[in-house]
Amino acid sequence: MAFFFSLLIAGLLLAACAYYLFSLYAAWCLLHRASSPPLETTPPVSLLKPLKGAPPDLYANLATFCQLKYPVFQLLCGVKDPHDPAVTVVQRLQQDFPDRDIALLVTPEVIGPNYKVSTLHHLFRAAKYDLCVITDSDIRVEPHYLRAIIPPLLAAEVGLVTCPYRASASHPFPALLESLIITTSFTPSIFVARLLEPTTYAFGATLAVKRHCLTAIGGFTALADYLADDYYLGYLVAHSGYRVCIVPHVVETRPDVGTLSGLLSHQLRWARTQRTCRPAGYCGTFVTHGTVWALCGLSFFWSTAVLPLLAVVTLWLRLVTATVMGKVFLRSALPLRSFLLVPIADVISFLVWCLSFCGNTVRWHEHTFRIVENGKMVRIG
Repeated sequence: MAFFFSLLIAGLLLAACAYYLFSLYAAWCLLHRASSPPLETTPPVSLLKPLKGAPPDLYANLATFCQLKYPVFQLLCGVKDPHDPAVTVVQRLQQDFPDRDIALLVTPEVIGPNYKVSTLHHLFRAAKYDLCVITDSDIRVEPHYLRAIIPPLLAAEVGLVTCPYRASASHPFPALLESLIITTSFTPSIFVARLLEPTTYAFGATLAVKRHCLTAIGGFTALADYLADDYYLGYLVAHSGYRVCIVPHVVETRPDVGTLSGLLSHQLRWARTQRTCRPAGYCGTFVTHGTVWALCGLSFFWSTAVLPLLAVVTLWLRLVTATVMGKVFLRSALPLRSFLLVPIADVISFLVWCLSFCGNTVRWHEHTFRIVENGKMVRIG
């Protein structure tokens, strides 16, 4: 029995090493490919920002969208509650950037259990232009952002454009751990999936979509019951006959988690969402937890001749490839020394992966939801 388990751990270690190296290749394939040609025309764009609450970085995040180098765009910010602290942040933004077309919509009416989608529904109805770009409130971008993502969207066969993202919150400690999880685990999985299967999904970091494509799937009303609204927006657009494109442009997020319990709750919501949306692929990530298999090899088979060496090599390769992914390919602002914490982030990711199979409830803001068939959700209480 011990021999069988030693072979199993050795196989998992080899598979993890292969995955780490392949993820670098996959990142290179996307991020080092030729960029889109310069825009001959610059069609106007509506930027849709659903907001809730005012974390410390909200103003800085929104300000990057006011500094875009693009001729014509509007920034539509929406909240459900007129007393939401995000209202004050948007009003300050309007004062600081008077030359920008910035509008604030307060719309208490909901169309389903996903309140974010309800806000997007109202923002979309108020959008002036036919190209809509949706981004989460914790995203910040560079001035050439729209010039990078709009060209692929202008092709007739493309209905939606999305892009990968990095995380760069270095404090508090739970936010740093989540930044490492995003930058060294989640985003590399995007690169790998792009090479192995057609892209039929999208990410809330960027959802650039044509108005007629969104209308063709039933608008945001079709997404009102889904937890993973970004994933299913890409899914529905792809299955309506249009292509979903991941562009070689990386945006940035600043995770707003201040406690370890908040980190676990946030990660568990993401994990159960992924498990529900992509069950086969999610189960397949079992082999990618090389740090855990290396620790198992060192703990239980330290007296064997080969396994400890293979385990050490796996840990070394994990640290090297994670650092290259973060600092070279994703240009993360995280301190170089912070990547020494990747094994801790990996253990947390594995714990979350295991817990994701132990229930179907998630916590989102102040509400608890149960995930039901096909990724839809029902509010509890």
